Amino acid sequence: MRFLKIGLWLVVIACCYSCKKYLDIVPDNIATLEQAFQLRATAKKYLFTCYSWLPKLASPADNHTFIASREIATPYPGSQSGLPDAILQLGYDYQNVVNPGANLWDGLNNAVPVFQAIRSCNIFLENIDKVPDIASYEKKQWIAEVKVLKAYYHFQLLRMYGPIPVIRKNLPVSADVEAVKLKREPVDSAVNYIAALIDESINDLPLIIANQREELGRITRPIALAIRAYDRMLGASPLFNGNSDYAQFKNNDGEALVRTDIDNEKWAVAVAACKEAIAVCKQAGFRLHYFNKPFDLNAIGDTTKKCLDIRTALTEEWNPEVIWAFTNANTSDLQRQAAPRNDVYSYTISLLAANLNACEIFYTKNGVPIEEDLQWDYANRYTIIKTIPPSMRSILKPNYTTSAFNMDREYRFYADLAFDGSSYFMIQRPAEDNLLYINTMWGSSSAPSLSRYSFTGYWPKKLVSWKTSGSGNSYTPDPYIWPAFRLSALYLMYAEALNEAEGPSAAAYEYIDSVRARAGLKGVVESWANYSRNAAKPATKEGLRSIIQQETMIEFIFEGENYWNMRRWKRLDLMNRPITGWDVLQNTPDAFYRLKTIYKPNNTYRDYLSPIREYDLFVNPNLVQNPLW
Repeated sequence: MRFLKIGLWLVVIACCYSCKKYLDIVPDNIATLEQAFQLRATAKKYLFTCYSWLPKLASPADNHTFIASREIATPYPGSQSGLPDAILQLGYDYQNVVNPGANLWDGLNNAVPVFQAIRSCNIFLENIDKVPDIASYEKKQWIAEVKVLKAYYHFQLLRMYGPIPVIRKNLPVSADVEAVKLKREPVDSAVNYIAALIDESINDLPLIIANQREELGRITRPIALAIRAYDRMLGASPLFNGNSDYAQFKNNDGEALVRTDIDNEKWAVAVAACKEAIAVCKQAGFRLHYFNKPFDLNAIGDTTKKCLDIRTALTEEWNPEVIWAFTNANTSDLQRQAAPRNDVYSYTISLLAANLNACEIFYTKNGVPIEEDLQWDYANRYTIIKTIPPSMRSILKPNYTTSAFNMDREYRFYADLAFDGSSYFMIQRPAEDNLLYINTMWGSSSAPSLSRYSFTGYWPKKLVSWKTSGSGNSYTPDPYIWPAFRLSALYLMYAEALNEAEGPSAAAYEYIDSVRARAGLKGVVESWANYSRNAAKPATKEGLRSIIQQETMIEFIFEGENYWNMRRWKRLDLMNRPITGWDVLQNTPDAFYRLKTIYKPNNTYRDYLSPIREYDLFVNPNLVQNPLW
């Protein structure tokens, strides 16, 4: 496995997250700041320290968006899962101002202290010129990498809290007490600062990593431009562009922190940022991923191949779609949580359940929403039970009974979900086609046992590598690293920005359709014309907006990305989807396929942003709290 060698240093400094002195994050034999930058070798270690603050997106215990998006749910309290209460609570609206969960502002409750990360970057930038034995070209690259990291850390805070203090330079130790009491800057100021840092860095970054064996994961030009695209999209989105809910969101001196009038030029800027990022990614060789069958794998059919195209876009390490992967954690624990027990191995934790209500977002096999499809019985989707025909054996168990909800859906539904009667492609299955079928009825191999089961009847199969293996009570995940940025995200953001700036266009259709093609679907215009009750939907800005948002939600379901998308779009309807599932403690289809509502959220626009801890407001009275908290 190829991996970034800075991981060795991440092990050494992992304990630094709770520390407050920067000297705790340089080698033990470096006694002073001056010594840390005396030589190229020690300065490089400090460079890797700046990387060490990247979030552990692969870890369900450290990435709150898995649970808080409500695409994935788990019982609360979920002691069997091993997830901390601070993370579990966010799936059930237990956020608070006294001790916020996933507190990036302070680095508390399973979150990285992002302001400390920014401080580390500033220390590096302020001291790198002291290093005598470093070539000019290398120093420029290191500076560019750290500026981009600094931009990304600001971006993390911006999308979670909105207006933030922008930390351009570290204050000196001798700074006056009042000088450290920074106020929040308007969103536009932070968005522009992030973009400016990246603009300063582009020319000094490599297009690709030459030494892939040792340096994959370090900042490149495509990574930097992808961050800028995300930043510009956030600044242009309804949350921060024309949000009348925030009319009174002001600093204590009356300075407005979010513009309440819509500035369409922001979408034009986002179009340019996405277009440039895509062009440079293509120049670097990035492309949408399709599964390449290993020579030693049994023959697979077209349907299985299509499902693996989708599934391995996430689980195949360093595939050509992955612009940036975080090497600071792997997905072993995540896969143990997401994989159901089956007839090959009987031991997994299996407590991450896919929310049935969230799974309504998947299209029908015709590539349109289930409520729009002329050929799909939406009204009776929960009440009709069907027998699976043998022709569907690649995705569903032949002659088995299942809900109509599971029938005639798009390939991503079957690639991303495991459920009763669904196929499960895995390397170890002792059969010609490597398929087994999941049985979740009471008393079967994947049924409720020892409180370790999906309480909805669905698992996020998307998160589990097909190369995972096991037998009996043993389970060995294939520990891929997490792809933080994928090219498909840039494609869909570009289509979104084009539509918002100019309305429907051939270019917008082209980029949506390329993502749909990987999923085995026809283009939006053709699909809606032939199968939708609203055939003209792709021809209007509002209609295409809905299509792009649904396409994005499907493509990135279970990855945590939609936690942020729902908020920047101001989609309370998505944030308030109830957690639902089947009556999983039953052993007959008629009893099992009864819809149960497990939890009904009640989010308001307060929940678009996370609260700042009350203590921080007390210490720094120049800070104002986010609306309604």
